[in-house]
Amino acid sequence: MADDTSGGGISPQARICIDFGTALSKACICLDPTLPLEVGVRPIPLGLVSESDHPLLTPSVLFVDNGRLFFGPVAFAYAHRGVAMNRDPLLSFKSVLAAKDVNAALAEKLPPSMDPSGTFRQRDALVLYLAYLDQLIREALRRVPSLPQGAADAKRRYTSPAWQRGGSVDKLFAVIFNEGAAVSRKLGRLLLSHEGVSIAQCKDALEKAALAPEDGNLDTGVFEPHAAAAAALAYTNSPTRFVFVFDMGAGTTDIAAFDFNEDAFPPTLEEITEARQSCNLAGDEIDRIMVDLIMAKRGARQHEEDLRLKRTLKLHARAMKKVLFTEGKCTVKDGWKTTTIRVQDLSEDEQFRGFIAKLGERIGMSLAVVAARARGTATPMIDVVLAGGGSHLGFIPELVRSVGTTAAQGVPLRIGPLSPANVLYANVDEYFVSVSP
Repeated sequence: MADDTSGGGISPQARICIDFGTALSKACICLDPTLPLEVGVRPIPLGLVSESDHPLLTPSVLFVDNGRLFFGPVAFAYAHRGVAMNRDPLLSFKSVLAAKDVNAALAEKLPPSMDPSGTFRQRDALVLYLAYLDQLIREALRRVPSLPQGAADAKRRYTSPAWQRGGSVDKLFAVIFNEGAAVSRKLGRLLLSHEGVSIAQCKDALEKAALAPEDGNLDTGVFEPHAAAAAALAYTNSPTRFVFVFDMGAGTTDIAAFDFNEDAFPPTLEEITEARQSCNLAGDEIDRIMVDLIMAKRGARQHEEDLRLKRTLKLHARAMKKVLFTEGKCTVKDGWKTTTIRVQDLSEDEQFRGFIAKLGERIGMSLAVVAARARGTATPMIDVVLAGGGSHLGFIPELVRSVGTTAAQGVPLRIGPLSPANVLYANVDEYFVSVSP
């Protein structure tokens, strides 16, 4: 394929890559892996289509209201208005895939606070969200200039947390992708409407998709830390042999390590499976602890007003957490009452200290495995890649560094976010700087 991608059809090697995040979803298209990076990889502006705060990010959220289903930023706005009626949005719904019994978890009905109609199961929500995501991708690609014909129909890859390629959950997700494709075709641009989609239309589309699923063009799932390690090594100017990935998202924290062989052709990235871990010590748990701290500081009780406030705080917890760690404090106003918490308050909180201790244990267990390999091969350094939204939290690098002094004794750690050092990085897209981790 020539560098000018405006003519001709899509390369058979092209892939749409979806980071189906618990909090936010994003995607890009790799037109051809043989092309230079600045030509071959394009961000897909999902947030531009969904009218999100960031043109490349869209919130992973659904909301059922008055017989209709809403997605993305519109759903979040409805959820804010629904607080007074004890209503909740469906957030972090991808975390159901990490359940011990995935089929049972997917078969569960959404709680009445999320779906008063009692219509939808967790599985239905996942299928509908994937259909919405498909429509976002198609509309966003339509707005990206100079793409080859058929770009929207390129094979798709998605990032997966703990499950193995070819495993039962991976196969199940392929079925869900195919049903999502059928729902997307059936409902089309209705999924992007500010007016939402009626429950009757959603139910009809889900039933028909289950009977006649379409080809969701799914290529494979990619283990999230593997993707992070590969990206870090692709961009760095000075790769080292062992790469340790700490990937904190909203629902899960995934830890993995890799042995990078630069001498092989092509270079290989082999996972050190003994270091792999996945746990729920992640962003949502920090949000919960932070909300509990605010409520305790207010002297809140189980009154209706306090429960309403707690519901509101949960909706805004991610934004509040960003303010807390960026500015050192976060202030909540409710009527005449103002409550301020500081980072120090959180760091001294018993729940948070327990969270840090458990997370440190997890990091130490995996780092010890990698350090043993590094010492055995006389490798002078371990690269630690901090990925996921949690990499923005200031205490994470210090926690890894502190744990490393014992767990990786004698082996220096080079710790940094997944922010490429290569000079090409500055020329690709300005928005990559903030969303890369």
